[in-house]
Amino acid sequence: MKKILTQLLLTLAMLAILTLAGCDDDKGPMQTAGEGTDNAVEATGETLKDAAHTTGSAVKGAAEKTGEFVGDAAKTTGSAVKGAAEKTGEVVGDAVK
Repeated sequence: MKKILTQLLLTLAMLAILTLAGCDDDKGPMQTAGEGTDNAVEATGETLKDAAHTTGSAVKGAAEKTGEFVGDAAKTTGSAVKGAAEKTGEVVGDAVK
């Protein structure tokens, strides 16, 4: 048990030393590369967000146009059906006379 405790304390001490040694203000190549990657990821996220917004607007516009077209087609079809029904009624009326 004492051996495990000693190893644990040594491990914690080594981690503390490594942590403090890694906290200098000089930027190394890995930190610079990491910051570059962070900036690229952030820019990509913004680009994707803008693209999604633009796509959403385009889809909404297309859906509205489609709705208008379907509405107009339904009115035209309704008028044609009404006209056909009236003609059918006239033909049946004349046939019954």
